[in-house]
Amino acid sequence: MRIAKLFGGGEDCNTYVIGEEGQPCIIVDPGDNQNGRLDAYIEKHHGYCLGYLITHGHCDHIAGLKSLTHSATVFMMAEDVACLQDPDLNVSRSLFGKEGLTIEHLEPYELDDEDEIKLGQWTFKVIATPFHTRGSCCFYVETEGVLFSGDTLFHLGIGRSDLPGSCPRETSSSLRKLAALPLSTKVYPGHGEMTSIKTELAFNEDLRQII
Repeated sequence: MRIAKLFGGGEDCNTYVIGEEGQPCIIVDPGDNQNGRLDAYIEKHHGYCLGYLITHGHCDHIAGLKSLTHSATVFMMAEDVACLQDPDLNVSRSLFGKEGLTIEHLEPYELDDEDEIKLGQWTFKVIATPFHTRGSCCFYVETEGVLFSGDTLFHLGIGRSDLPGSCPRETSSSLRKLAALPLSTKVYPGHGEMTSIKTELAFNEDLRQII
């Protein structure tokens, strides 16, 4: 599984492009399409995107959806669909101090916990991990031992739970789901560097204290 990380750093989320160049791709968290830069990258995949996987509805993870010209199904948890049109829920005003983000006329495929999404040769299992937002989730590819964790789990950290729509009481139960994955699982988070379940269980004090 070829995974390219784009645009991470600062306020940008990590946008992941899955697939070999010249072949259809899958995008995880299209947070930014400034000056068409994500569209340009999709062109390296012959302009064909199989789907956009959204880990949660905060603006830094969905803003690119507003201007992308390459259409594909958007997959996100039902609980976060309202974030597309609510600048308070997607924190585009309160957290980033920007003009409120609204994305009109988009009807995503609404996911539930343990759904499986077959895109190309890969099957993505949905793991609902509410606390950062009510509709936070992770996407797990068992055959590859890969987890896209969004803002649920970072290298040596976890997501915050003090924003509109957060549900901190569900933090522990959500993180226990990830702790139960194979230790060898490679973790691609919404911000920061790649890690593994083994590393986080050993050194992530935020995780260890909660689970």
